[in-house]
Amino acid sequence: MDALLRRLARSGLRRGMNGDHWAWFVLAGSAFLLRRARRRPDALIMSVPIEAGQRYLVTLRGPDDAG
Repeated sequence: MDALLRRLARSGLRRGMNGDHWAWFVLAGSAFLLRRARRRPDALIMSVPIEAGQRYLVTLRGPDDAG
């Protein structure tokens, strides 16, 4: 999948620079962003197994909240 996205980005950029059509730039940018999104590490902070009948409270706070 990564090789396909890399090829689409490279071809789209090359064709866009040649003046074929502006949509090639859009294809190149989209393929580039998809490749970066796939490489991003997971943002998993904590994993807690929950059994039937148990509850787990998740509270979201902003960086300015005291607590």
